[in-house]
Amino acid sequence: MNGEPNELKKKPASPWVWAGCGCLALIGAGIAFVALIVFVVFAAIRSSEPYTEGLARARADARVQEALGAPIEPGWLLSGSIETKNRSGVCDITIPLNGSKQTGVLYITGTKIEGRWTYSKIRVVPASGPPIDLVDAGGASADRSGGLKPALRGLKPALRS
Repeated sequence: MNGEPNELKKKPASPWVWAGCGCLALIGAGIAFVALIVFVVFAAIRSSEPYTEGLARARADARVQEALGAPIEPGWLLSGSIETKNRSGVCDITIPLNGSKQTGVLYITGTKIEGRWTYSKIRVVPASGPPIDLVDAGGASADRSGGLKPALRGLKPALRS
């Protein structure tokens, strides 16, 4: 009334706007939580002895270097599991590999008895070409028929009839 234009009156936000913002915040928090869990699990596997040992053998092996091409780098999306309890455990993991010539996959299977890992399989399978067995590289002890027999040979039966 004093010559100034009428100011638009701001309407309070609808409850639906607040509900929508709350839902988006919950969805965002859920996605962040899942991403954190995936990151922690991948970091745990990547720092494990089977992962580091298998990757070191693959990088050091001349046959793998020739097949994939140096440098050999692990891919981001690995799969499998490592289960340990006290001084025993099992692992079965698959690691994608990228070389300068081609890609491949590193398979690692092993058991941990009394704190020592024994690998029944450490194998690189290039995208093209024959598989490369690395289980004997680096002085690995392994039983190709299943992995547990050497460790169980010296055990006496608990019950005798």
